[in-house]
Amino acid sequence: MNYFEYTHALVCADVPRSVINGLSLDKHEPVDYELAKKQHEAYLKTLEDSGLNLIRFSSNENHPDCVFVEDTCIALGNKVFITNPGAESRRNEVLVVKSKLEQVSRELNLQIASVQNTSSSFIEGGDCMFTGKEFIIGISTRTNQQGIDEFKSFFKEYPVTVCQVAEGLHLKSFMSMVLPGVIIISQTKEAKLIEEQILSKSKFASDYRFVKVDENCAANVLAFNRNILTCMEYESMYLNKDDLDKHKRFRVENSEFKKIDGCLTCRSVFFKI
Repeated sequence: MNYFEYTHALVCADVPRSVINGLSLDKHEPVDYELAKKQHEAYLKTLEDSGLNLIRFSSNENHPDCVFVEDTCIALGNKVFITNPGAESRRNEVLVVKSKLEQVSRELNLQIASVQNTSSSFIEGGDCMFTGKEFIIGISTRTNQQGIDEFKSFFKEYPVTVCQVAEGLHLKSFMSMVLPGVIIISQTKEAKLIEEQILSKSKFASDYRFVKVDENCAANVLAFNRNILTCMEYESMYLNKDDLDKHKRFRVENSEFKKIDGCLTCRSVFFKI
């Protein structure tokens, strides 16, 4: 399998007006709905223009965070694991996502599994990062060990390294993949604590290389099919980063989603058939 090459992306087709009430760890300026809508449209167009086939589901005003589909399922190849979000207000989102994936599962030959113990096993996709060799998963306020154990039972063929995410929302709030084995990561205190855990716990630690940037959100990029999607807001932080220049780079705005803790990886789930 050629990792980070994909044929399809699951996305929310539009942005609910209720996104202005999306969950956030911190107080923030009001979300500009019209601008958020334009930013998401540009995001989807970039993915589609790159050649990806988009599988779209409609937004739901009862689910303010539904545009952040990454948290509802985790995919690799044609295998998809439906999560059970740690945020109670987001748990019904998975029903919509599961229904959509089941609609296309025969056509796309998807293998689908779900969290079974929904009362105590919690996991969100924002805490799960595939490196090309293993999954690195963060235990956070949204993901616990029971949820990770259920995930591992489905993806038995891959090792898992578990790290504690002491602050912030998700593991990928601090880092993401640029290339197989190349991790872009923030230089904040919280990110450094996670990096130390990866280096001490992962049996692949010596194979990893870290590209450092100054801010957490700048460390979340979307690498796919020899392309990379980055935030315009952090363009100065990507100067002289040779690993990013190995891709064809697309730049999009993410200002409105950042207000509610949304990064670039949050709004799509990639898989390959």
